[in-house]
Amino acid sequence: MRYFTLIVFSLFITVGGAAQNSIAVDTGDGTYVRQINAALNQVQVALAENKSHDELAAAYFNLGKTYATAGDLTKAELNISKAIQESLAGNGKNRAQYYRELGRIQERRKAYDPAAASYSKAAELSSDSTQRKLNLNDAARMKQSSPVKQMEYLNQNAVILNNTNDDYERVQNLNSMANTNVAMNQNPLAIMNYYEALNVVDSTSEEAIAIQSSIVDLYVASSDLPSAISVQKELVKETAETKSGDRIVEELKVLSSLYLKADSTEAAIRALESAYTKAVQVYSFRGARESAVLLAELYAKQSRSEKADSILRDFVEQSDLLVAYDSSMFNRRQLLINEERISQLEKQQALQDDLITRTNRYNWLLIGSVAVLTVLLGLIINAWFSIRKRNRKIALQSLRREMNPHFIFNSLNSVNQFIAGNDERKANQFLTSYSGLMRNIVENSGKDFISLDTELHQLRKYLELEKLRFPDKFDFYVEVDPDISIEEVQVPNMLIQPNVENAIWHGLRYKDSGGWIRVKFASSDSGFIVTIDDNGIGLQESARLKTKNQKMHESRGLKNTEERVRLLNEIYGTKISFTIEDKPEGGTLATITW
Repeated sequence: MRYFTLIVFSLFITVGGAAQNSIAVDTGDGTYVRQINAALNQVQVALAENKSHDELAAAYFNLGKTYATAGDLTKAELNISKAIQESLAGNGKNRAQYYRELGRIQERRKAYDPAAASYSKAAELSSDSTQRKLNLNDAARMKQSSPVKQMEYLNQNAVILNNTNDDYERVQNLNSMANTNVAMNQNPLAIMNYYEALNVVDSTSEEAIAIQSSIVDLYVASSDLPSAISVQKELVKETAETKSGDRIVEELKVLSSLYLKADSTEAAIRALESAYTKAVQVYSFRGARESAVLLAELYAKQSRSEKADSILRDFVEQSDLLVAYDSSMFNRRQLLINEERISQLEKQQALQDDLITRTNRYNWLLIGSVAVLTVLLGLIINAWFSIRKRNRKIALQSLRREMNPHFIFNSLNSVNQFIAGNDERKANQFLTSYSGLMRNIVENSGKDFISLDTELHQLRKYLELEKLRFPDKFDFYVEVDPDISIEEVQVPNMLIQPNVENAIWHGLRYKDSGGWIRVKFASSDSGFIVTIDDNGIGLQESARLKTKNQKMHESRGLKNTEERVRLLNEIYGTKISFTIEDKPEGGTLATITW
């Protein structure tokens, strides 16, 4: 029989140990496993449904806190860090909270330098002045090696929190004070701080159970076993009312161990018997196995081998049913599956993010290339238009200067006639006026537009010269609407004078007397209008009288004017128009509008 007992011990310790070694969180209690699975499912849904960065960050944060409650600080820190990274990609509104929780976890891991950095970052990001002060104090506390100095910062936080309703922060600060009391060998003060924390938290919460367990541990460390047993019995009672069956089993096992420390073997056995009975009732394979093994050991120590064999036989008989209905085993397997699924989803997301990043990089490169090409094309087009405009201006100047030689030739021919007729006075008078006119024309030769005042001055001087050359042929009149500001209005340069010259040389000079020419400047609905009106012989009669060379010159003169009008409109976007026609009553009418 003894041989059977040893085999059963060996078998179930090995099987149970092998089963538990693969579990991510091993609390002996399915509560934490269920909570972690629920948190893992939240992350899994957020990843699968491509939730926003902030929603995914909140899911990672919840998972990290759940791992921290279960005591798996490595995974807690990993998931809180993931929450921070996701919040960076989102709006980052909860980053201060995430960094503070990360600091707490690092502090529990005794990674004090990283904890100080996390608290400092939380202070930097905190918009609330209270949270900023708390974080700054905790960051400074992490840099202190002396528990006394650390307690000073915790007391400062306590004063700050007394003016708030933040129970969570108060509990965390009281826990830290209790831990510091322990480091200072002040167990009674530590217990007092734990009890104060218990008054703040919900008595049915996991936090309350963790605090009571810490109180039990301190009583044990202080060799106050009666107090430890009293607290543990109360904890058993509370878990029986509010928690799952496997949690009750665990607390009964702890109570049994306390009785053993106090040399109350019978009480320890009764606690384990209750634990075993409860484990079987709730189909907890692990709880039943461990309770049965402990009971068998206690029975054996009391030389009650039949009871030892009986409990183990009962466990063997119950084992198939326990394995079949033990939800905690399924939950632990599901936990591993969920963690693996999340790992795969994270890899898929990383690949997707990398693809998006590369695509965006290529898109930006393409956009940049297109932008550069567009700029270059714009510069080329701008240069082309600039060159084209420059060429048009050169052509315009060339056409404008083309009108000057004919005027100069006619003027010099007149001077020659005066000299040939021995009319030295008129020759001198003509040359004086001519030189003044030429100086004005040369000064303005490079301008496409001149003021109406300058145009009128040049036009009157020109008409005076022509009147001197043909004294009996015609009279001239230059009229300007009084509403026109001759200093401000701009007129096309050398566009009016050539038409006045044509009217005189090809219309009026063929008349014996009574000729006239009227140049009128007026406002119109679209701008301004200039009319050059004469009573000469008209275009048709003039063409009949001209020589072949004169006809070619006049044709070229009209084409010159039309070409200059076209170039001015293209270069400056103006709407200059030019027409010339015979009047029914005789003479011609040239019209220029702009």
